[in-house]
Amino acid sequence: MASYRIIDVSMWIDAFTFASDQEVRVTGPFNRVGGNNPEFVYDITLCTQSGTHIQGGHYFRAGGKRIEEYPLSAFEGEAFLVDITKRGADTTQVELAQIIDGTDLRGKILVLRTGHMEEVIRTGKLESVSRPGLSLEAAIYLVETKGIKMLAIDSIGVESRATQNYDVNHYLCGEDILILEGLVNLATVSKREVFLEAFPLKIRGVEGTPCRAIVKEPT
Repeated sequence: MASYRIIDVSMWIDAFTFASDQEVRVTGPFNRVGGNNPEFVYDITLCTQSGTHIQGGHYFRAGGKRIEEYPLSAFEGEAFLVDITKRGADTTQVELAQIIDGTDLRGKILVLRTGHMEEVIRTGKLESVSRPGLSLEAAIYLVETKGIKMLAIDSIGVESRATQNYDVNHYLCGEDILILEGLVNLATVSKREVFLEAFPLKIRGVEGTPCRAIVKEPT
């Protein structure tokens, strides 16, 4: 990409915490060295799904890939952005196909722009009636027909509104499709075809980590 602008699509890490997750806490500053020039060091406590975060197969599969098992190239790539307006009910395979039919997504990242994350941050409420989500059939279509490598969304989860068993997440994790959640600021992205980066922290043994996700939009 010869010329581009960088768009930060990550939320502040403490902007929203899922009800059952560890709250983000920053304590300090602490000085842990001697001498006359004190340092200013902080301790951070958080969940692997704090803020904008990326997760791999272990998220919903006991034997699924831990985040360190993916190559770095998995966390960046050409991305295609689509607008999803349906809330409180699944976006179906038929509805999704009408939007992206004819678009080459093989080996690419699909970004779902819904505007939901900003609403959640503003209100502090995560309500099923306003949440977007994909049906299981739509997820299967994205993987088996369109060949995506990552699914990203500006919401908490890509899950179907019609299930209590997280079938969409379970399926995506079984197919080693990375899931990027909690994006913000997608309204400032003006092009459909962009380049996305969302590198996890270098931590072993976990399903995923918070990340600093950015979009590189060609100019």
